[in-house]
Amino acid sequence: MDLEEIFRLHQKEIYVYFLRTTGNPQLAEDLGQETFVRACSGAILFRGDSSVRTWLFAIARRVMVDHIRRRGPKLSPLDESPPGRSEGPEQRIAIEQALRALPASSREALVLCDVLGFSPAEAAEVIGLTANAFRVRLHRARAHFREVYGDE
Repeated sequence: MDLEEIFRLHQKEIYVYFLRTTGNPQLAEDLGQETFVRACSGAILFRGDSSVRTWLFAIARRVMVDHIRRRGPKLSPLDESPPGRSEGPEQRIAIEQALRALPASSREALVLCDVLGFSPAEAAEVIGLTANAFRVRLHRARAHFREVYGDE
């Protein structure tokens, strides 16, 4: 698989990850580009211990952490829906507000598993936790989300 194919296959997911975690479409684009730049420069070091998708999202997570360290965790409201979502405007706003009320680690767990479809084991590898520790984080994140959003 070449880098162009990796970009084509994962560009939308990377964008959704950043959009859902930052709430800023332009920032999501910029961070996505930075992710692929780092992936290109680090591709020679990819050993194949994990899937390309997991490796790429681990890079994306490091890009996010670096961004937060440089500029702080400021979030802005979303002004567009991520690709493939069909919630009504009121529901989308309520979901985004509930996500914004969560701590960053909970929001990230939900985005990886419930939005992007990572298995808990894959998401744990992206974040650098054991599978059990991640499952606990995901369970708590879902419970906290239900408290904030409601059991609809």
